[in-house]
Amino acid sequence: MLGAVLMAVPGLGFAQEAQVYKGMIVSHADNSLVVKMGAEQQTLTLTPDTKITVTAGAGVLQRESGSTEDLIRGLAIEFRGLPSTDGLVAQSITFKKSDLKTARQIQAGLSETEAGVASNKQAIAEQEERLNNVGNLVAAGRAKVFFAVGSATISSQGHQDLMDIAAKAKAIKGGFRLAVVGRADPTGDAAANKRLSARRALAVKNYLIENCGVMPGYIVPATALGESTVAQDPDPPQNAAEARRVTVTIMVSKANTSVSH
Repeated sequence: MLGAVLMAVPGLGFAQEAQVYKGMIVSHADNSLVVKMGAEQQTLTLTPDTKITVTAGAGVLQRESGSTEDLIRGLAIEFRGLPSTDGLVAQSITFKKSDLKTARQIQAGLSETEAGVASNKQAIAEQEERLNNVGNLVAAGRAKVFFAVGSATISSQGHQDLMDIAAKAKAIKGGFRLAVVGRADPTGDAAANKRLSARRALAVKNYLIENCGVMPGYIVPATALGESTVAQDPDPPQNAAEARRVTVTIMVSKANTSVSH
């Protein structure tokens, strides 16, 4: 009868007993830990009453009080916890002094590595910003791929030339971009020649990506000139055969001192 009454009254019942758990600290923020236990992670809340103990030695263990500052990422712990709405509440936490030493060594290495990664990401971001600003780019190499009349098929020589220019570009320190410009000779309709030069430029771009290992983002949007001329062209075609081509130019940042501009 008494049991039925207790069950019927909200919030009234028998106190739960704390269970013993083992795991490794994944993170520590404010008054809570994230602890990896097997394949799962559990939130462990710390309270002012949580007892922290450090053990050392073998056989008869030496025990001393620990600190919340010792509860760092990578530390193996054993704890007694009670279920709560947010996970578990820690009554006590115990860990070995040797495990704390190991975790601190790992933490130091991780901090150094993470700082290096952050610095590297910043350097890469700055490099990408310079390379994506076309006005800051200068030529550092060029290849020409020639085509038959009315064709957008790359020849075997063209394949080799593209392999060579891609290898040269990828060897440059500090990053690069490839500018792909398609042309056509003045024979026939100007609009048709424009379309033909676009097909040639696309064929070259696709070959660079699919066969030469160039990432798509490293190629600036291809240009189709058709039979048009360009002001201050560094390498204008001298005849119709030279006009049937795609030019691939390696572009680097003006700030890149490892390449002669």
